[in-house]
Amino acid sequence: MQQVYTADAALAADTAPYAARLAVVGNPIAHSRSPQMQLAALRAAGIPGTYVRVLAEREGDAFERTLSSLQRMGFCGLNVTVPFKRRAFAAADCSGDPLASLCGSCNTLAWRNGCWVGWNTDGPGFARAISEWCGQELSELRIVLLGACGGAGSALACQCALAGCKHLTLVNRPKPALQELEQKLSPYAAVQAVAVGEDDARRAAVQQADLVVNATSLGLNEGDELPLPADWLTPRQWVYDIVPHPTPFQAAARERGCQAADGSAMLLWQGAYAFEKWFGSLPDTAAMQRALEA
Repeated sequence: MQQVYTADAALAADTAPYAARLAVVGNPIAHSRSPQMQLAALRAAGIPGTYVRVLAEREGDAFERTLSSLQRMGFCGLNVTVPFKRRAFAAADCSGDPLASLCGSCNTLAWRNGCWVGWNTDGPGFARAISEWCGQELSELRIVLLGACGGAGSALACQCALAGCKHLTLVNRPKPALQELEQKLSPYAAVQAVAVGEDDARRAAVQQADLVVNATSLGLNEGDELPLPADWLTPRQWVYDIVPHPTPFQAAARERGCQAADGSAMLLWQGAYAFEKWFGSLPDTAAMQRALEA
């Protein structure tokens, strides 16, 4: 496993003459597969570069200080993951990205003209993954999104709404943010908010959906419960789990006769679109895919 760093002398001591210094910042971060994927993209493009994992503390302004440290060390591009996507949005100029501006979070930063510029590539990565897998665009689908208020979930919700999906059901634990998200997205698509605990409404929405998306953290850890009862699913539905590895939810969906997939394709394409933001062109996604599979 590649080394995990903090933004301190361990990174400053790395003085190799890289053309590009890149990192993924999060907490936790040791599990991230972005380094092998992005290093493969750099090699395929002939760009001498490095891409490392950076652990930022959650407390206080540690994340913001990490951004400053990385910039001083010459890092030109970053990916940002849990739990810092909203703080990355606040720290960057995201005015050029309608998706990031709508959802208030970003996962891709580039240092340009004296500031961090940000985008959200989770949404486009999700849209590309679904299009390739289902053979349909988001605009053609009735979608139930579980975990709609999370960092990734809110970006996917906004992506679905901006794409004008047929109907979008937002599912989350009860909180004011759920109704706020419904109101924010209603101008773009037919949107319904259903809180966890409203079982009749959740079941009805799931059974009417073409695509059920799990954007909760359930499935990341062994022993996690399913995000919804498997018998609510209908055969021939698509079930997409953004967790980038097989989970019990995917297995349960297949047992119900559904098509199910993990989030590997979304991981690939959000990374490819991040690379495009950094360097101006899409990378060799086949090379990135081989690195992920290895």
